[in-house]
Amino acid sequence: MLLENARAFDHLATASDVWDHAQRSLADAGLTCLIYLTVDESWQNPTLLTNIPSLYAGADPTSDPFLSHCCHSYDITLTGPGYLPDYDYLPDTAKAFIAAARKTGFETGLGIPMRLLGSPRFGGFNIGTGLDRATFERDILPQSEALRTFCLLAHRRLEEIDATAPPDPASELVTGRTRMIAPDHDTFPDLTPREREIAYLVAQGFSRKECARLCALSPHTVADHLKAVYRKMGVNDRVALSNRMRAPNAPAPLG
Repeated sequence: MLLENARAFDHLATASDVWDHAQRSLADAGLTCLIYLTVDESWQNPTLLTNIPSLYAGADPTSDPFLSHCCHSYDITLTGPGYLPDYDYLPDTAKAFIAAARKTGFETGLGIPMRLLGSPRFGGFNIGTGLDRATFERDILPQSEALRTFCLLAHRRLEEIDATAPPDPASELVTGRTRMIAPDHDTFPDLTPREREIAYLVAQGFSRKECARLCALSPHTVADHLKAVYRKMGVNDRVALSNRMRAPNAPAPLG
């Protein structure tokens, strides 16, 4: 259902429409506490969308520990007061901020960092529930990869809508969309940025036609990129590609 809902982002024209659709879809998946936060390279000019605004009352969004402790890689982090005992190394200010989330109903969650290739901004989604750890890990954690894909596509659409500066014509990323998703940018270094994006989308279940629309490419170009992906990754169909993306350190098949 989440990926079905993610397909709608490309048709939404305003940030409020994207955010409203994201809220409804994530609520249907059991995520009731939502934070979307991004900043520029100097950690300024924050964009904050949330349905728990009281958490930020009197607080500077740029001091949110999500930015400093969850966004140094593309790995998903377990977040919320329910996981606070696992993070003894955090400074007291960060612990206090996280503990305060309990008053908003945020007990356990997922910090999903993202930075699009071609964009100067970084941040992502911190999405949570009121569930205890055991229930959260049983009911929500298995959805983490689908949630990542959903949030990536929401994030990209929000950035596209907000973009005001023209792309750098010298950039290798100008062809088609200039802001590409890259959840695991170092995992497959032989793939180009565009090949990595298409590989990720195909592995998540998107068709070639859908990839073409999402990436602003022709279906023929997507097919060419996908052939290159199969060759470089040593696979010959989308099932094998999906398995390879889930287990990037597994040896490629011989032959």
